[in-house]
Parts: sequence; structure tokens; C-alpha cells
Amino acid sequence: MDKKKNIGAKTNLKKKKNTNSILDNVTILVSIILAVVSLIFFVSIVKLNLLKNLVLVVIAIIIGLFDFLLIKNLLNKKRANKKRFISIISSLVLTIVYLLINVYISSTVNFVKNVTKIKSEYQTYSVVVKSDSNISNIKELKNKKIGFVTTNMYYARSEHTLSKIIKFKAVEYDDTASVIDKLNNSKVSAITFENNYLSLLEENNNDLYKSLKVIYTYKVKVPKKNSEIRKNITEPFIIYISGSDSRGTLNDTARSDVNMIAVINPKENKILLVNIPRDYYVQLHGTTGEKDKLTHAGIYGVNMSKDTIADLFDVNIDYFVKVGFSTVIKSVDLVGGIDIYSDKDLTCHTNKSCVFHEGTQHVNGECALAFSRERYAYTTGDRHRGENQQQVITKLVEKFSSPSVLTKYNSILNSLSGSFQTNLSYNDITSLIKDEATSFSKWNVESISVDGTGASMPTYSMGSQKLYVMIPDENTVNNAKNKIKEYMNN
Repeated sequence: MDKKKNIGAKTNLKKKKNTNSILDNVTILVSIILAVVSLIFFVSIVKLNLLKNLVLVVIAIIIGLFDFLLIKNLLNKKRANKKRFISIISSLVLTIVYLLINVYISSTVNFVKNVTKIKSEYQTYSVVVKSDSNISNIKELKNKKIGFVTTNMYYARSEHTLSKIIKFKAVEYDDTASVIDKLNNSKVSAITFENNYLSLLEENNNDLYKSLKVIYTYKVKVPKKNSEIRKNITEPFIIYISGSDSRGTLNDTARSDVNMIAVINPKENKILLVNIPRDYYVQLHGTTGEKDKLTHAGIYGVNMSKDTIADLFDVNIDYFVKVGFSTVIKSVDLVGGIDIYSDKDLTCHTNKSCVFHEGTQHVNGECALAFSRERYAYTTGDRHRGENQQQVITKLVEKFSSPSVLTKYNSILNSLSGSFQTNLSYNDITSLIKDEATSFSKWNVESISVDGTGASMPTYSMGSQKLYVMIPDENTVNNAKNKIKEYMNN
């Protein structure tokens, strides 16, 4: 009997030793995982660059203290196994928390870096012939005359790019009317148009547009602007906000349907928003001769729009943010739609399926975009459209500020990736947030617009053909200049 008891005791002792041995190995493994994940977590916080050094030191102390206590309990072999199991579970829970937060941090960093990565812009050109022409293929134009419009400042690049495809004789003309006339009189076999010009023809001379057919398209890289030495982001600065009407990618040049500058004074926590009508009749930066609609500046790239507005207000604009129409659609749909208030019944001219009644109604992304683009339904046109745009932006900010967004944070960032671009650097953005995170001051926002009177004038981009434009009211322009100076001065 005693012998059986001894055997049983030895067996239990052996099992206990095996259990302790396994537990020791598990605690060592969990300790290593916790230490490594904690280090990765802290490094991610540092890379995020949103917290000041003192805050980082405090976080490092807190993380180190938690890890020290947990690892100490994990490796303490004198503690009861039950307590060591509790320490293992606590460590694993903390590790999971670190990993989840790290996923959010990594997503944010990658998103901002992608947005701030300056990508090349491209103009898309079409080779067109008469609609009744027998020519249907670009190769059929070999050694024939092709017309180019010299008012497009990148026409030489266009000629060079096309010359890599086929051999032809380039014939240059001063405006669109001349080159189309030569095509109709068979002086040239084909002509090239930047695709935005084709859109303008479709809107302003549809019969002429229908008399042409596209047989080939190609892209031309817009030259990048030389990098500038910019000011400290914590000092007053100006951002140009461009709403591109491109349904393609933001790398494609397109008319700037929304044109606004934000004058930001971080030291006094105030922002001035200046709205400029899309049809404003201005001298495009670096050009001579006919003025043009501001919206047409976007055809030549976002920097042309930015520099043209800088000329208008006699200021230096350091930064830009370019947003595509798809951004509005995606953003609104991602938050489940927004509630819009309309002060009248209207059917949106850009999307007839979007019908608004006076009052508040819930809309999806397509109708939110149509509402923000509407101007023909209002007597004040562009001015009222600017108010609609501000309402859409406000509603989106409210939705994105709600706690429910956190549950689909990563999917939202992934969906919005590529929907807007800026030349603000990652450090510019994080420095501004870092500076404001400790001030807890409310931002004061003031909105103004410049005004003008409608007219019919020739334009730089369309030559002698007259288009509707808005002649600037110099009093409102001067008022905006004075306001900008006021906000730029500390």
C-alpha cells in the first residue's frame, strides 16, 4: 500500500514539474512577445510625430512600468500558478491592445504619406478627324499634316510625344477656331486637342463637337514646378483648395470647379476662407494676351491655378489641396449619407435624378455632389453654390467626428486613398497638429467671397470664341487683399 502511495506521489510530483516547466516556458515566451510588441508600439507613436517630447517621455514611462510589473509577475516562479496564469492573460490582452492601436497608427501614417506624396500630372490629348472621314486609325496619319493649337502651353510636348508614335508634319495655329477651319478645309488631315478642350467644345458648341471624331488618345506629362523653400507651418500660411471636375484620377489635369484659399493663422487660431467664382476672368499666370476663366487654369495643372490666384491677390500661396469629385461621393457614402438642407425645390442640372425639396433630406454621395455643384437654380449662382459646398463639408466633418466612424476607420482610409493630394509634407501636417494639440483653443473661421459681373469675352484657352465670364469687382478683390494681409500679420 505504501509502495502504491509513493508511486502516486512521484507521478503527481512529476506532473507538477512538467506543468511548472511548461508554465515557465510560456511565461518567458509571453514576456518576450510583450516586450517586442511594446517596443514596436512606442516606435510607431514616435513615427506618428503628433506628440511633443514631454508627452512621449510620459508614455514611455507608463509603458515601461506596465511591462515591468507584468513581466516581473510572469517570471516569478514563487507565485502560485493561478496568479501566473492571470498575469499571462493580462499580458496577452495588453499585447492585443498594443497591436490594435498600432494598426490604426500605421494606417494613418501610410494614408497621410500617400496623400502628401507629390505625383506627376498628365494632360490627355485626343487626335481628331472629321466625323465623315475615312481615317479611323492613327497609323493612317503617317506623313500627313496634323494641326496643333499653340495656346496650349504644352503643345510642343504634345507634338514630341505623338512623334514617338508616328511620323507626321506638325502645323501650328494660334487658336482653336483656326485649326478647326483648316481641318474642315482639308488643309490638315487631323488635329489634336487636349481633352478638356473637347469638353469645352461639347458645352459651348455642340454641333461643332459632333462634327469631330476621336481616333487616338495619349498622355503628356506636365512639368513639375521646382521645389520651394516654405515657411514654418506654425507661422501664418495660405492653402489653395481646388475642387477638380475630373472623373478620372487626380493625376489628370482638369478644370478647377471649386477655387478657394484658406488663410490660416495658427498663432491666433483663426482661418479666413476666400471663395473665388470659377468663371472669374483673370490673367493666367505667365501668359500674355487674352485673359481666361479661372476654372480653365486647372487644364494646365494645379500649380497654374494656385499661381494665378496668387497673382490675383498679390500674395504667396505655399500649399495646395486638390480634391476630386469622387472624393465627395466616396466620403458621403462611407458615412452612410448626410442630411442636407435646401432653401428651395430644385432638380440638380448635373444629375437629374437628384431632386431636392425645400427642407432637410438624407442624401447619398452622388446627390451630395450634385447639390454642391448646383448654381443654375439660384439667382446668386456661384455665391449660393459656395454656401452649399460649405454645408456639405460641415456635414461631413460632423459625421467623421462621430464615434461610429472608428469601427470602420481602416476601410475609410483605404477607400479615400488617392482621392485627394497636397504638397503639404507629412512633417508639415504633423507639426501643425502637434502644435495645436496642446493649445486647446477654438478656431475662429471667417468666410468671404469676391464678386463680379457677367460678360461674354474671348479666352486664352478657346481663342476668339466668346464664352461667359465674370469680370472681377475690384472693390471685392481689394477687400479680400486687405483681409488676407490682416490674417497673415501676427
